[in-house]
Amino acid sequence: MSTFEDDSDNLMETNSSQPVETQDSDEAEVLEKAQKHGLRREQGRNQKLKKKEVKEKKPLMLGNTLKTKINTYGSVQTVNVPKLWRFNHDEIRKALAKMLIVDELPFAFVKREGFRQFCKVAIPEFVPPSRATITRDCYGLFMEQRKKLKNFFNNLSSRVCLTTNTWTSGQNLSYMCLTAHLIDDDWKLHKRIINFCPVVGHSGELTGKSVEKCLLEWNLKRVMTVTVDNASSNDLAIKYLKKIFNLWDGCVLNSEFLHMRCAAHILNLVVKDGLKDVNFSVLKVRVAMKYVRSSPSRLQKFKSCVEEENITCKGLVCLDIETRWNSTYLMLKTALVFRKAFKNMKTKFSPYTKELMKQPVGGAPDDDDWNKIQSFLPFLEIFYNATLELSGSRYVTGNTFVEEIYDIGYTIYDYASDPNDDVKNMAKQMKLKFDKYWANVHNINILMFIVLILDPRNKLKYTEHIVRNSYDVSNSYILCQCIQDTLNSLYDYYAQKVGSSSTNIASTSQSEKGGKEQKKGF
Repeated sequence: MSTFEDDSDNLMETNSSQPVETQDSDEAEVLEKAQKHGLRREQGRNQKLKKKEVKEKKPLMLGNTLKTKINTYGSVQTVNVPKLWRFNHDEIRKALAKMLIVDELPFAFVKREGFRQFCKVAIPEFVPPSRATITRDCYGLFMEQRKKLKNFFNNLSSRVCLTTNTWTSGQNLSYMCLTAHLIDDDWKLHKRIINFCPVVGHSGELTGKSVEKCLLEWNLKRVMTVTVDNASSNDLAIKYLKKIFNLWDGCVLNSEFLHMRCAAHILNLVVKDGLKDVNFSVLKVRVAMKYVRSSPSRLQKFKSCVEEENITCKGLVCLDIETRWNSTYLMLKTALVFRKAFKNMKTKFSPYTKELMKQPVGGAPDDDDWNKIQSFLPFLEIFYNATLELSGSRYVTGNTFVEEIYDIGYTIYDYASDPNDDVKNMAKQMKLKFDKYWANVHNINILMFIVLILDPRNKLKYTEHIVRNSYDVSNSYILCQCIQDTLNSLYDYYAQKVGSSSTNIASTSQSEKGGKEQKKGF
């Protein structure tokens, strides 16, 4: 303790013994260094803030874009250049119009508070347009795309295949839709809806004139086929279009193979006829489905029955569209999963049974109804898969028509001898409708077989094999002979076209060459 006190006294004495001027100069030097150090820290802090501000003011990067430049050695070099985002009011309005069209949003969407608040946060500089303005933008975008498509059609070297359909809406208004399917010069498949318009009625002549008017607007005169459903009025429409196309000189073989029947629609008719005998059981299931989905309390009661039966399916029952049998198939397939839950409701929930007793079907589905549906559902699944295959629009389906349709014919023939009476009767009804469209070899469009032959995997022998397995000896001979004659006629037709076009090219080049020689003579 004494040692510490002595040392401190000596220290005080030593400090006090130094001259006053030296002490003041040392303090001033320390203060100067501290000020400089503080200044440097302040400058460093300011530089960091400035760098941060510069980073924040940098334009938004939108990836890289490839550009070519000539380096110092004179060679061309491709480099990645950052692509910067720039505010463009017109481009944003155009993108907004596309969004409304693609997502099928109403024009009043631009007036909604949520959208305007989003624009304030996302793009403060952008002023959302009014409803009238965005309507004009959408129409302008439509006219721009229409002009591009018209130029595309004018430069098209291939023919187009058309599909058309007419229907009546809930407001008793008739509409017609016309779609063009084509392959461009790069062998890419395209599908374009070229008309959607109201029509006066469903008569054949009106439909034919509406198609003619639309094709003239687009300057489309080179048509290969027109696919329609099997309504009798469409026969008159095709008859009218054949006359028009022959006058345009844009058809193939005098439009002999213009009429193409919709294979998916034929399958639809075949299945509907087959379901007539079991329609009562289907109606019972449909009524039960509607009851479950009619109110939240009924749906909750059904869910409790599902839990009691330990059904692990995450989905729920779905209703069908009565005019579309494939949706009926999906409804029945889902109903079978919840079969025990429906039986549970019938036993424990009396309002369910009482309500269905009031319906024309006379009660809830019983075991007999469920067994019928379970027996013919695998049969319907074959039709469902074939319809999906034939209804594709993003890939070529022409080469699969013959295989799918005649596979269905083989399946119907096999099920016609099924030991289950319900399935057997259904197959017999389907066979009658199937034979109406495919048994008569004179009513079949031969182009279906030509497309199958042109598939490199099949060829002519495979096509003849399908025909001989599907018809008797006389009909198969007639159809095979017709296929060969059509194939030869098509070859001669296109060979003549190619020959005439090459002759025209040769004569044009010779005339140009002769003109140059005359100029040299002068």
